Amino acid sequence: MITYSRRSFRLYLANRQYVLAVPIYTLGLMLLLSILIVIVVGIATGFPVSKDFEEGFRANSGAILSLPGFLVSVGVLAATRNFAMALAFGSTRRHFWLGTTAGFVVTAAVTAAAAVLMLGLERLTGHWFVGAYAFDVAVLGNGNIAQTFSVTFVLALLSLTVGALFGTVLRAFGTKATAVLSIGVLLILFAAVALVVWKWSVVAPLLASWGAWATVIIGAAFLVLASIGSYAACRRATV
Repeated sequence: MITYSRRSFRLYLANRQYVLAVPIYTLGLMLLLSILIVIVVGIATGFPVSKDFEEGFRANSGAILSLPGFLVSVGVLAATRNFAMALAFGSTRRHFWLGTTAGFVVTAAVTAAAAVLMLGLERLTGHWFVGAYAFDVAVLGNGNIAQTFSVTFVLALLSLTVGALFGTVLRAFGTKATAVLSIGVLLILFAAVALVVWKWSVVAPLLASWGAWATVIIGAAFLVLASIGSYAACRRATV
C-alpha cells in the first residue's frame, strides 16, 4: 500500500513549482501589496505612519485571504487531472487518496513554514522598515510562531482538501451533484455565520479567549468533514 500511495504522492509533487512555490509567491505578493499600501499612506501623511494606522493595520487579514482561492484550485486539479493517471499506474482509489493527501500535507507545511519565516523577517526589520503588518497580525496570533504556523497550515490543508472534495464529487457524481454540493456548502456557511451573529454576545468572549487558536480549531473541524467527504467520493469516482 505504501508503494502505491507513494506513487500518487510523487505524481502530485511532479510539478513542484506549482504545488510548493506558487503558494509562497502568493504570500510574497500579499506582503508586497501590504508594504505598498503603507508607503502610499506614508507619502500622503508622512513617515513614520501614525501609531493608530499601525494598530489598525494589525487587523490585516491578507495572509489568510490570499491563499484559499489558489489552493482550492490545486486540490481540484489534483483530484481530477491526476486521478486517471494514478489508476493507470496501478494505484487504487484508496492509494490515490492517501498519496494525494500526503502531498497536500507537504504543501500546507511548506506554506506554513514560509509564513513563519516571513514573520521572523517582518519582526527583524521592524515591520519591513515602514510599519507594514502582514504576518505579525491578529489573525495569525500577533507574532506567535506556533499560532502563525498552525493557522496557515490548517487553512492551507483545508483549502486543498475542499478542492479535492469538489473534484472527487465531480468525478463520482457529475456536474449536478457538484452544483448541489456548492449550494449546500454555501447554505452551511450562511447558517454558521447567522448563528454566530445571533449568539454574538456568547460567542465573542469565547473567540477572544481562544485568539488565533479559534481559527485552528474551527478549521480543523471543517477539515475532518471535508476529508471524510473527499474520501467517500473518491471511492465512487470513475476514470
